[in-house]
Amino acid sequence: MKILITHRASEQHIATIRAAVPQAEIVVTHDEAEIAAHMPTANVIWGSNFSAELLPQCPHLAFIQVSSAGVDRLLSPELLAHPVQLINARGIHGTTIAEHVFLLMLALARQFPAMQQAQQKHEWIRVSPQLLANKTIGIIGYGSIGQAIGQRAKAFGMRVLALRRNPEPDQWADEVWGNDKLHQLLPLCDYVVLATPLTPETRHLIGAPELALCKPTSILINIARGPVVDEPALIAALQNGTIAGAGLDVFCQEPLDPASPLWDMPNVIVTPHMAGHMPNYDDNVLDIFLENLRRYQAHQPLINVVDKQAGY
Repeated sequence: MKILITHRASEQHIATIRAAVPQAEIVVTHDEAEIAAHMPTANVIWGSNFSAELLPQCPHLAFIQVSSAGVDRLLSPELLAHPVQLINARGIHGTTIAEHVFLLMLALARQFPAMQQAQQKHEWIRVSPQLLANKTIGIIGYGSIGQAIGQRAKAFGMRVLALRRNPEPDQWADEVWGNDKLHQLLPLCDYVVLATPLTPETRHLIGAPELALCKPTSILINIARGPVVDEPALIAALQNGTIAGAGLDVFCQEPLDPASPLWDMPNVIVTPHMAGHMPNYDDNVLDIFLENLRRYQAHQPLINVVDKQAGY
């Protein structure tokens, strides 16, 4: 077995892999030419840095492990056509992203940006904070991340409504509906949280018509992908008071254009696509990778396999 590692794996991670599969040839490189040279004979790749155009020349490639949950940037025609299994890191982000969602929600509810600005000016101000308790949160994309958000929302005493492709009851949601109920969901929500993968179906899922359905007091939180939202429509909605505010971790262009009006809006919090960051991130990805190496050798079904046609 030949394993090609293009990820930022540490020496300890590589040693752990060697111990798990001592018979394997392990190549660690970040050089594009070396990656291209080794891909045709690799059985496994760990890392999103690979040459998609070379995939037709890789008859032995069984699976590619990436370290993100979202894989929208990787779904090239060559990858879709190749039988290789694409493995993502879904399941490891729930806690950290859910905590980030509540950072954004609480900061906007308690008017923290205004207080922080006042602190910098040494001013003592009064604000009118809102409560999360008894508010309704709508979670669009109710996978492992959405469920982690729902669990915390219930702890805050919120009503939880959720959308997913295949709806089924869940202990952390009051209602779980199909994706076709988006327009029924939006008018009911005080907070709308986007946790859906980016696919052709979800690109610009939230545009001007959807924003017009929201309460004028509602807050939009996006920790999914920037293009899930029609960004110009969102800017207009925030400027016009169609919605009350937004907490945004992802954007159509990243880094966010310094000229974007989102930077300076008092009702918007911008964070630099870091909701999924956490200590020991790669240790968690390594656990998935090691389990799949074990399963691959045992000819067992792999875990965290992406449906390449569905996009997640």
